[in-house]
Amino acid sequence: MRSKFSIFGHPLHPTMVALPVGLFGWTFVADIVYLSTGKDHMWYDIAFWTGLVAAVMAFMAALPGFGDYFTMAIKSDARDMATAHMLLNLTVVALYVIAFLMMLDDNAVDGAALTIVVILHAVGLGLLGLSGWLGGEMVYKHHLAMVADTAEGEEAELQRHEMRPTFRERHLPR
Repeated sequence: MRSKFSIFGHPLHPTMVALPVGLFGWTFVADIVYLSTGKDHMWYDIAFWTGLVAAVMAFMAALPGFGDYFTMAIKSDARDMATAHMLLNLTVVALYVIAFLMMLDDNAVDGAALTIVVILHAVGLGLLGLSGWLGGEMVYKHHLAMVADTAEGEEAELQRHEMRPTFRERHLPR
């Protein structure tokens, strides 16, 4: 089933997630290096800035993701999985934003605040892994955002997903 948010048939959301995923991971790596180098402040700064950029880039990747969710996934047999994927991603961004706010003005260079920041980053990264797995399930098993080889294949995918009408299509006059 095709994504309406694509360029030359290539869906934007899966294309755009690589950068924030890498930055979320790199943020946690910077935390570990910071702790293992005797708290070299450069690594604190790297974690601070990569966490911020990861959250901003995740927001950018979420825009076509929201579009795919509301135009395609919510009407498909994978709607519950798509909802869980979206909620997990929003949770990850929230955890990293909270950690970023805690790190402002070097407020988490040591002690309990640093421990909480590292835990937030670790939990966020774990949830991101689960969310990515769900994203793969939606693409590879439920064929969301994939382009069928033929018109018959596209029709079969639409029937397979039993494309349900939206609330607006069911209840509001045209």
